[in-house]
Amino acid sequence: MPVRTEIGELDGASFRIDVPEQNWNHGLVIYYHGYESKPIVYALVDGKPRPLSHILQEILNRGYAVAQSGYSAGGWAVESAFKDTEEVRKYFNKKYGDPKETLAMGHSMGGLLTVMTLERSPQKYSGGLALCGVLAPTDLVMQRAFANRVAFDAFFPGVLPQVDRIPATFMMNDLPVIANVQKALDAKPDSAALIRSLADIHTNRGLADVLVFNTFVIEDLRLKTGGNPFDNRNLIYTGTTDDYDLNTQVKRYAADGKAVRYMNDYYTPTGALKRKLLAVHTTYDPLVPASTVAYYDDATRRLGTGDLFVQKYVNRDGHCNITAEQTGEVFDELTSWVHQNRRPEPGLLGESGSETTPPQKVPPTPQPKPPPKNIGKPE
Repeated sequence: MPVRTEIGELDGASFRIDVPEQNWNHGLVIYYHGYESKPIVYALVDGKPRPLSHILQEILNRGYAVAQSGYSAGGWAVESAFKDTEEVRKYFNKKYGDPKETLAMGHSMGGLLTVMTLERSPQKYSGGLALCGVLAPTDLVMQRAFANRVAFDAFFPGVLPQVDRIPATFMMNDLPVIANVQKALDAKPDSAALIRSLADIHTNRGLADVLVFNTFVIEDLRLKTGGNPFDNRNLIYTGTTDDYDLNTQVKRYAADGKAVRYMNDYYTPTGALKRKLLAVHTTYDPLVPASTVAYYDDATRRLGTGDLFVQKYVNRDGHCNITAEQTGEVFDELTSWVHQNRRPEPGLLGESGSETTPPQKVPPTPQPKPPPKNIGKPE
């Protein structure tokens, strides 16, 4: 299908726009990518743009243009990503003409940005699709990740850097570090079982992936917030194989108020929807647990906006392990809801397609030998 692709830069952020040349329906999808350690830079290869992911190709196939920002900051880039993407939207409208409708769509952190967009700028959008999104407050999700990381330190001291002394060189996809964490977990099965039960992660390999990734995020958030946003002093650890031992050994940390407020601002979903939002999650997601989605459902019910929110799920393991075909299916459900007011049925989404193309690097694609594949990987 012929597509016109434009790549450029706005205020220090790379952007990409793809417009179908023959069957453009004059609709626009604003896409938010997920967490990346560095800003994405869109570039030509041998004078040609890289092919879009299969997921975004599904959107183009339906006649919609796609516009996306690479963000001017990496990591937890919610603040800058929201602004950068709005600049791309305004640029698109000025150059290509006002679309007949604009929809928001994103994965993981981009799912949270989709919610933020519909809550803060509803007049500019007709609806949104959040895939494997962080639909609970950033503070809630990240405090959980921090608490699990500190619990790991209590039983496996020295395996990972102390959470208040993480070096700038630490990488979220460092395979030797992941292998070393798994080796430590394998060597102490009882302690590993305790941490797995706390984190609700099924395997040592999966736990190692998430612990290393979250170590990078902890330091990233310290830098973003200008202080320590994490506090486990009031937390009583429960639900493990030995709560007494864990609470006795775990180290306690105090948070900086300014840092906590930053995490709250970027971002705590309110549930104050004025546009229709369809969300999809896997039943087992070790990075962004499906249980966090219930927060947003409760929030919309309390505010009386529950008729604007629908949650569906796929019976799969892994973060963002949703196929391109399934994405196209739920996108069709969203547009039918927006255009004909046909509200999607909450619940199970069918297993259409076999190819998964999660669009972000969480956790890393390659694996040291011989660990089993555990989490949905990116392309």
